[in-house]
Amino acid sequence: MAEGIARHLFPKTVSVQSAGVHPGTLNELTVEVTREIGIDISRHYSKRLGTISDIYFDLVVVLAEPAWGAVAMLKTDKKILWPLEDPVAVSGEEEWLKEKIRGVRDAIKENLEKLNEEQF
Repeated sequence: MAEGIARHLFPKTVSVQSAGVHPGTLNELTVEVTREIGIDISRHYSKRLGTISDIYFDLVVVLAEPAWGAVAMLKTDKKILWPLEDPVAVSGEEEWLKEKIRGVRDAIKENLEKLNEEQF
């Protein structure tokens, strides 16, 4: 979700990558909720951190506190932690889960908009 929003907001000259410690499959509710703001992430996928460890990044944004230590393998001079809840890590009614995902989506979008203003 964060990758899709960043690709939508940032200039095309910015390369955006998504990776995870334990990347999983794309959640259909996340795809649906992201589509609500005009962004299609249905073809996105997350890579394992190890597969991108040889790339230098100007900035690494970490969205989960447990992943903070794992990103030490990445080549970067700047890391930011936005500790957000994983809204699909819990079970619940579909509408309740969508609201949780919307909350995280909106927080990511707001943070990325600020970052875009500051950096680009």
